[in-house]
Amino acid sequence: MIEFPQFEPLPVRPEEAEDKEIWQPSWKCFCCQDTGKVQPHLIRLVMPNYNYERDCLPICQLCSCGDKLYHLTEFGVIDTRFETLLCRKLDALARDEWRNATQEQFAIAKKKVQLATNEVAQTRSLRKRNRTQNDEREVQIRKAEVENHTSPGDDNE
Repeated sequence: MIEFPQFEPLPVRPEEAEDKEIWQPSWKCFCCQDTGKVQPHLIRLVMPNYNYERDCLPICQLCSCGDKLYHLTEFGVIDTRFETLLCRKLDALARDEWRNATQEQFAIAKKKVQLATNEVAQTRSLRKRNRTQNDEREVQIRKAEVENHTSPGDDNE
């Protein structure tokens, strides 16, 4: 049998932690996500019948990322009708959507933590059921007996 050298894999990305934080985007412009192309879900707000596979790509006028696509004008593949004000509105909407999604994710995570905390609190109790009135009365009687038997200054010793 041929023996081969053994190597450890070289990860491209570090291993992700079990408890991930809510992901934060690295882009500055939410209209185009720093690609220069307006995001398809935002385009459809302005052009409901937009087909990404068929139609010209609207370029973002809000940031400078769209500038790198102007050379495609001669090929007729870009749409420059999305003016700065429109892109600003789309950017604001996408930021609001992101903020809402983040808040929802935080609420879901908070609820999971609360459920886990409640579950741990419930499993810590050794009692299988809640005390009845009779059980509670019996506990109080026993407690009183113990307190009377071991009260300070007791001469039984």
